[in-house]
Amino acid sequence: MILTVPITDAAVSELTALAKTQGKTTEQIVAELIERYLEDAEDLADALDALHDGETPIPLERVKAELGF
Repeated sequence: MILTVPITDAAVSELTALAKTQGKTTEQIVAELIERYLEDAEDLADALDALHDGETPIPLERVKAELGF
């Protein structure tokens, strides 16, 4: 799939520099960024579902104690 997205000249410059330092193409960097964004969005949706599932939240201190932190 080919997708055209308008971005500022400043963003193009930063993206080009980032791709160069990582030895990748700008297209590879953009594809990775989109994949990360979609994974983060899914993680957020899962967290919100868990938050609103009607169960009583477990306090952080209890979790830390049970895990030995």
